[in-house]
Amino acid sequence: MSLAGTRLADHYTLIRPLGQGASSLVYVALGDDGEAYTVKLFAPPLADHAAREARMRVRGPHLAEVMMLSEVAGQPAVVLRFTKGTELFGRYRFRPALERERPAFVRTLSDVLEGLAAMHAGGWLHRDVKADNILVQKSGAATLLDYDLSGPIGETFAVPLRIGTAAFQSPEAQRGEVLGPQSDLYGVGVLLYWGLMGELPADGQLDLAGEPLAKLCVNLLEADPAKRPSDAEQVRAELLRSI
Repeated sequence: MSLAGTRLADHYTLIRPLGQGASSLVYVALGDDGEAYTVKLFAPPLADHAAREARMRVRGPHLAEVMMLSEVAGQPAVVLRFTKGTELFGRYRFRPALERERPAFVRTLSDVLEGLAAMHAGGWLHRDVKADNILVQKSGAATLLDYDLSGPIGETFAVPLRIGTAAFQSPEAQRGEVLGPQSDLYGVGVLLYWGLMGELPADGQLDLAGEPLAKLCVNLLEADPAKRPSDAEQVRAELLRSI
């Protein structure tokens, strides 16, 4: 049943569904201020995901601004400022992206790294850096979205949790270990590899001979988090120096 026309928090009106995410149904809404907003509706059993997303209040030019946590028709709802763009894989349909649209793709990764730097400086990890969670404009400008798996740096759980999406997941995340900024940067390494090769990395040697970004890619995909870069701003600077 469509919830179009439903009022939320006496300020937002749901307009139309935008799509179905991994854990939420997404609507575009109009605020009484005339601005567009995104509303993510979570099933009641996923209320903890909604609460996590709502707690992520770090501000940054490449982060979606979280406005509030509310409820619609018995479902937890997170309101965010609306973000324009296309999911990363859809934006870069012609591959490898760094061969076809190098300046734009470098800008995309640079923006993602700037967003991660802001999160890390605020004490938060994204913990699900992947193509589906990045909206990209025609220019390559990008916004990092979806904070329902985010949490404080070094957060521990009573039972080890394997947080993230398999293809972009760091080895330590796959093992259910305590995560640091290096784990988010592993996801950036997967995106960089995809931009270089046109496919996601598989087990085996990285064939990137002669590519200026090869060393950075290899370092970001280092299996040992202690040997992997941990500073998103430094990685961003190296990315921009290599173009």
